[in-house]
Amino acid sequence: MSSEYTDLAGQVALITGGAGAIGRAISEGLIRAGARVALVDIAGGRLREWGEALAARYGEGRVVTAVADVRDSLQVQSAFEQTVEVFGRLDILVNNAAATQIKAVDLLADEEIDRIVDTNLKGYVKCAREAVRIMKAAGTKGTLLFISSKNGLEGAESKSLYCATKGGELALARALARELGKFGIRVNSICPDAVLEGSALWEDDSYRLGTASRYGISEGEIPEYYRQRCALKTNIEPADVADAALFLLSGKASKITGAILSVDGGVAFVR
Repeated sequence: MSSEYTDLAGQVALITGGAGAIGRAISEGLIRAGARVALVDIAGGRLREWGEALAARYGEGRVVTAVADVRDSLQVQSAFEQTVEVFGRLDILVNNAAATQIKAVDLLADEEIDRIVDTNLKGYVKCAREAVRIMKAAGTKGTLLFISSKNGLEGAESKSLYCATKGGELALARALARELGKFGIRVNSICPDAVLEGSALWEDDSYRLGTASRYGISEGEIPEYYRQRCALKTNIEPADVADAALFLLSGKASKITGAILSVDGGVAFVR
């Protein structure tokens, strides 16, 4: 997956949501390309296990982990400071941490609204802020990559707030692409469809049952439903998103910024 991206060797990437399925796949792809990775996640146990697995597989000194909530500015700042302290630099930010739920808009409580907005939108801003401060100070021509969603491009019943924040991430990325271009900092986005394999979200009974209920299918029919609704009749796997991420982070995409790359098998076309 990564042998052709030799220009990533020696670079340092910070990945939020680093213990999740997409975060794990991107981090492993970057390490295989020779990069060093800081993994940030609120799920301490899963984060520690993945960090240890990467160290055992690829050697010590390639990965550092930081338990942090992207909603908390001080925790975000600490994670970035730790990354620079350990690795000495920062070249890449992958904004990937996310929160979602399935609920009609009239049933949303204030704390649920705050959790999703503060994670998906404010969290992306806070992490971008820290990354850009570091890159500007060091004169680094770095890259920001936002993992949005197919739902950032089209609406979905009972997921209005998630759709709104994912669309907001895309608008933020495009604005930052214009703002940061003069510093040589690129900003791009990926919109995956549902990634079922290895995802903690899909291990949650309420989310899985809620999804089945929305589509009028059984839990066991969910993978086939997603497979049949896209043009390519396939399911999206973590490695598919990682392949797209490595391309956008690499020198092969050196002239690409402000772009949105859909990894959804052909569901929500960029308009």
